Amino acid sequence: MSKQLVLMVDDELDNRVMMRYFLESWGYDVELAENGEEALEKVAAQRPALVLLDLEMPVMDGFETCHRLKEDPDTETIPVIMFTGLDQTADKVKGIRRGADDYVVKTVDPEEIQVRIEMILRRSQRYEQQTTPVPATTDAVLSGSLEDKNFPEAFQLAMAYGSSGTLLLRNGDKVGKVYLIDGDVVHAECENLEGESAFYELAVWNKGQFSYQVGEISQHKTIEAKGQSLLMEATRRMDEWNLISEKIPSLDVVLHRTAKGVTGPVRLTPSAWKLLRHADGKKTLRQISHEIGVDTYEAGRTALGLLSAGIASFEAESVERDTFFDAVPELRDGPTEPRDKEPLELTPVQWKLLTRIDGVRDLGALTQLVGLSPRKMAAALKVLAENGLIRVGKSRPRAVGTDSSRTTPPSRAAAKTVGGHVEAFQPRIRAVGLE
Repeated sequence: MSKQLVLMVDDELDNRVMMRYFLESWGYDVELAENGEEALEKVAAQRPALVLLDLEMPVMDGFETCHRLKEDPDTETIPVIMFTGLDQTADKVKGIRRGADDYVVKTVDPEEIQVRIEMILRRSQRYEQQTTPVPATTDAVLSGSLEDKNFPEAFQLAMAYGSSGTLLLRNGDKVGKVYLIDGDVVHAECENLEGESAFYELAVWNKGQFSYQVGEISQHKTIEAKGQSLLMEATRRMDEWNLISEKIPSLDVVLHRTAKGVTGPVRLTPSAWKLLRHADGKKTLRQISHEIGVDTYEAGRTALGLLSAGIASFEAESVERDTFFDAVPELRDGPTEPRDKEPLELTPVQWKLLTRIDGVRDLGALTQLVGLSPRKMAAALKVLAENGLIRVGKSRPRAVGTDSSRTTPPSRAAAKTVGGHVEAFQPRIRAVGLE
């Protein structure tokens, strides 16, 4: 069996030599090109199984090269992997829109590149064998279960009819439609999505029924991409979704923010924070995806990253209620032995707090009543306790069902003396930057 040919396109000699070494060690034949124009000439001379394409090149860059390959009916099915040093999201989005089948940053391990090439070539080979078209009639209908034939397979059968019609999919109370004219897809709709977003949403459906009815034609055209390109991307998403589903069994689970698994710096991409911001412990992942306007595939992929990083969970994090501000301070007689012959001198803040202590109000109520900041409250309590003017008893028990939330910052469990309270409170002051 002849080896598969990979065309490596890069203007840097070192990169071409390095990748040629790796590709040949993985069992591929390799052809090299220095820019996009030379790459198109070599594709015309000998069709490769895959193009590994740099983006920043003279004469013709990778974006334009990919666009020309995907616009030509003779080369549109050749898989293209953009292999570049550009790691910005905008570059990746631009590359995918130009038709790239995958986008790999040059800093990744060679093993990852090898796996990505193998996966794409398997998908490409799967759809190179075209199904023999079935003569169309006004009554031609195909149907089946998405458990038996996945969405890409059902869509390929619909294209094979070569006639205008509608691929209808039902999954519970959800309905999706893909419209084709003479075998080319022109429009898709699913719930509140349409166009390619709707098409790729349907790609991750693994339950329900499908049917194809010849005759119905859509008046909308929201999809410009070729059917085969859509098919390969749908298959890629479906393969990834199967991996995501191992960790996220359902989109109807509630997402929570958590700090339990955090052991180092937390890196948040805009898409990750967009999802986390709505993870209030009440909304399901499906509800969040609809609220922020992303398809379930993107929401699932982002959620999987958050779960892996330990900053999100499907279980609520139990939080023990702090009881520092439940403690009730009481007046004392003062020091048992005179510390100084001079009278004790208190600041207005300390005296203001002392006048409100009545043995009934807890520290939370006093803090709000006196209007002190946490830093000033801690400092005043410490002075009054050190001079024997007050002591803090045990926390007052609360009635069942009483709302214990406060606007003042919580601390650790109440100690028996105010000194213990202040020591426990000081780390909280430093943590929020009030010192």
